[in-house]
Amino acid sequence: MQGGEKTMALPSQFADIEHLITAGWAIGDEAARNRRRRTSSMADLQAFYNTLLPRMDAIIQHLNQQSLPALAPGDQALLDLALMFMEVAPAVEIYKDPDVPWGFDAARFHILPA
Repeated sequence: MQGGEKTMALPSQFADIEHLITAGWAIGDEAARNRRRRTSSMADLQAFYNTLLPRMDAIIQHLNQQSLPALAPGDQALLDLALMFMEVAPAVEIYKDPDVPWGFDAARFHILPA
């Protein structure tokens, strides 16, 4: 299991992407999301991206109707998937690399806990 992985079911209209949770993509911690992106292959990042991209509008619409401080566990997992998508998107769309080419060494970049 990945750090921050969720084990609960997503809202029923998102059952088609529930496998992403068991694959460890629903990560609640920003530093852990960053680490997952940097340690994943481009093939894995591309597959995650391709799966979630067509569902992002529906995810956003659903989450916009929820109260962030009181998210149900399934909605929290959905938010964590959306946050992971935002972590992965630049790697797929811009850098074509799990890390940031020509950027600072990731070891120098410390993400502070919220």
